Amino acid sequence: MKLKLIAFAAFLSSALIAQPQGVEDHMAAKKEKIQAMKVAYLTTELDLNIEESQAFWPVYNEVQEKELALREKQAKSFKRMNEDSEKMTDKELEKLLIEIANTHIELETLHRDYIDDYIKVIGARKTANLMRAEKEFGRKVLERMRDQRPEPGRRPGGGPMDGAPPMQRR
Repeated sequence: MKLKLIAFAAFLSSALIAQPQGVEDHMAAKKEKIQAMKVAYLTTELDLNIEESQAFWPVYNEVQEKELALREKQAKSFKRMNEDSEKMTDKELEKLLIEIANTHIELETLHRDYIDDYIKVIGARKTANLMRAEKEFGRKVLERMRDQRPEPGRRPGGGPMDGAPPMQRR
């Protein structure tokens, strides 16, 4: 244990730089795995034939890329609001809130605009199944994540919180 602490102290700067990258790599791998599971799930649920599949996936992937960009924009705005709102003037905060609302509208507009494209390539019924399957997949992922977390009030390795009542939200 002492050797690990000494090594950590000796290479503190490199360890601090390397750690975020390791976390980022881990998160990227998780996102990639979830994305692969989503593709497999949607493929099964939509029961696409070869022609539908060839037309559907490029459109779907385009929507996903645009949605990701908008969600990242939204997340940055929320982060800025959470971190900097005390330092901002009312006008700056108002502008940021409008930006967040506009990004939300852009996300909804994106989904609306692509409904017609989905209907063209896979039909109305499969488009409806797509919407249901995406919602269901998201729910299943959240359930799985919840099931993998330790019980409230208990740490994964045990410890001082064992047996303590879970913290209540105010």
